[in-house]
Amino acid sequence: MGYIEVVPVGILKRYVGDREPPILVDGGNRTLEELLGELGIPSPLVAIVLVNGRQELKTHILQDGDVVKLVPLVGGG
Repeated sequence: MGYIEVVPVGILKRYVGDREPPILVDGGNRTLEELLGELGIPSPLVAIVLVNGRQELKTHILQDGDVVKLVPLVGGG
């Protein structure tokens, strides 16, 4: 079985515990939304998902070897 490389950015790193990015998880055939659930990352906190450098919707189906970068919402005021 292949793998997917996950790179959480900013506050999203806190949801992956002690693991340092990039994080390798078992291969594809699931949506980005499912991957977020498996990692324990609340989907509403993820503003942008890049798969192999291209922005994708959370319904995108991942494949073995994909590189997923998770970018959080940015707040301020």
